[in-house]
Amino acid sequence: MTNDELQALIAANTAAINALVTQFIRPNAQQALENQRSISQGVELMNRHAQAILQIDERLAANTQQIAAIGDHIEQLDTRLKETRQLVAKNASEIAQLGTKHDQMFERLDARLDRTDGQINLLIEENRAFRESQQAQLAAIIGNGRRIDQLEQQAS
Repeated sequence: MTNDELQALIAANTAAINALVTQFIRPNAQQALENQRSISQGVELMNRHAQAILQIDERLAANTQQIAAIGDHIEQLDTRLKETRQLVAKNASEIAQLGTKHDQMFERLDARLDRTDGQINLLIEENRAFRESQQAQLAAIIGNGRRIDQLEQQAS
């Protein structure tokens, strides 16, 4: 091969290489660089997203603990409420029993008052009769005293 043929082949190869670099390799390299930037941005976004998810998980764990504590507190309050309801029911029962006892006691007191009123009325009547009897006896004594005075005056 001659020098001119080699130079022509080299020039053809150079032109082909330049065409490959211009049309394929350079755009592919630029695309690869853009892809790397995009991937880096994507990785950065994914890292931020992963951190946000970790923070959310931490908050959820804390919230879960708070919810569990609140649930325990609610169970305690529920137990207290049940105990309070039982006490209220017991008190209501005792109040009803006391009401019945009071009603019975008042009925007995009413009966005793009625008997006492009857006895007092009898005593009043007896006292009136006794007073009338005493007044009659006193009137008789006074009458006797006047007669004795008259008899004494007549005798003197």
